[in-house]
Order: sequence, then C-alpha cells, then structure tokens
Amino acid sequence: MIIHEIEAKHILTKSKLPGLGYCINPYIGCQHACVYCYARFMKRFTNHEEAWGTFVDVKVNAAELFEKDFKKTKPGEGAFFGSVTDCYQPLEAKYKLTRSILQQIADHPECEFRPSILTKSDLVLRDIDLLKRIRNASVGFSITLTNEKSRRLFEPCGSPIKQRIATLRELHDEGIATYSFLGPILPGITDLPTIFASLEGIVDYVYGETLNMHCGNMPEILRAVTTLDRRLRPEFDRNIRSRDYWESVEEEFGILAETHRIEVAGFFHYVEAGKCS
Repeated sequence: MIIHEIEAKHILTKSKLPGLGYCINPYIGCQHACVYCYARFMKRFTNHEEAWGTFVDVKVNAAELFEKDFKKTKPGEGAFFGSVTDCYQPLEAKYKLTRSILQQIADHPECEFRPSILTKSDLVLRDIDLLKRIRNASVGFSITLTNEKSRRLFEPCGSPIKQRIATLRELHDEGIATYSFLGPILPGITDLPTIFASLEGIVDYVYGETLNMHCGNMPEILRAVTTLDRRLRPEFDRNIRSRDYWESVEEEFGILAETHRIEVAGFFHYVEAGKCS
C-alpha cells in the first residue's frame, strides 16, 4: 500500500445527493480494494498511475479545513461521508480524521449538522460516543454479499459480513439511525432475500444499486466471477446488460423491503443496453 500525506484545499465539497448538500472524503483511494468499486474514476483527477486499491492519499489537514468550512454551513445542512472512499478504512485507526471531524460536529449541536456515514468497517464503533451526541447522525453499511468466500474475492479488505450486521445491530440498539446500501447488486451472486432477512429490525431504510460497469472495473469483476464459479459467467454477462433483468431486481427489492418492514430510500440504475467497459 502506497501512503502519501497531502494538504488538501477543501474537505466539504458540494453534492447533489438528496437531502445532503455536501460530501466529505478524508482520504483519496481506499485500502478495502473492492474489485467493483466505481470510485476508481477518481484517478482521472488525482494523477495516480497505481492500480486502484494500492494507494491512499491522507488529507492530513482535513480537520482544520472542516473547522473553517463548517462555519459557512447553514443550520440543518448535512454531509455524506464516503462518497468516493471509506472514511473508516484501516488508516483511520491511525489518523483519526473522521473522528476529528465528528468531534467538531458533536461539539456544536446548535449547527444541527447532519452527518451520514457509509462504510464497510466496524471501526465506526470506536466513535459511537460521538455519534450518540449528534442528534441527526446516521450510519450505513454496504452489504452486497452473504458469505466469506465471495466477500474475500470481491471485497478483500472489508470487514466480514457478520461483523457488519453485528455492528448495525449495536448501533441501532444504541439509538443511532442505521441504514444499508445493497450495491452493487451482482447477478447470480447477491442474495437479496438473505440480506433483507438479516437486516430486519436493525436498519431504518435501505438503498439499492445496479452494477456500474462504466468506470474501468469490468475486467476485475469478471475475473472474480469466474474464480468464484465459472458456471455463473454466461448468465452474469447476459443479465448485467439487460434492462428487463434490472427492472425485475428492483421489483423484487421492493417486495422484500415491504415483507421485512424496511423503507426503500432509493434504487439507482446504471445499465445501458449493450454498453459495458
């Protein structure tokens, strides 16, 4: 892993995400090295030639930047932590950038700032003391897979799935708003019924997302699928390009959410028939 400490110019960046005006990414790159990660498109803007998942730039002045930018926000505004990196990847244990930012939010409840965190790491539990002090905080976990064989292939450095479920349960029991991001959905691999059953009663809402095939990740994804079970490849190749297939998945998603009494906050489509890079 190639680690660089850098000085960033901004830490709060404008976002078009519904209900959240900003994004916060304390790191560039991610140690979790998920083979399907769409964020590898960031290399176009960061001048990295290294393979995605092999480098991380640490924005060592993130807390200082947030202190300055935080004062310009309006009451009730919020930010999504982790739009293009995991803010609780292993390096966070050393640098504590995410914790430093949450500390400022917790210390200024009058600002009513709403942080929404998405992660694959149970390191988030380290900061449960701060999250409990932030009235509008929410924490979500990405869950795409249900067994460790597939998790090790597609998400080699993420927390085990059982740990993610256990962490969601603990956060929920502590009164923190929780959600799950079910994406990207991998045809023939992602077991939606099992995932929804494991989330019942411990998350307030879920998002779903089809596979984003347009950011240079397909060669790695197809290698992982073939390694997992080469018999999956023909159907996988066919379904990732099928609008009808993804519409049926979205329908199943809604039915399962209703069955398990979980709100669907959104379902995002990327498929364009016949296009795959």
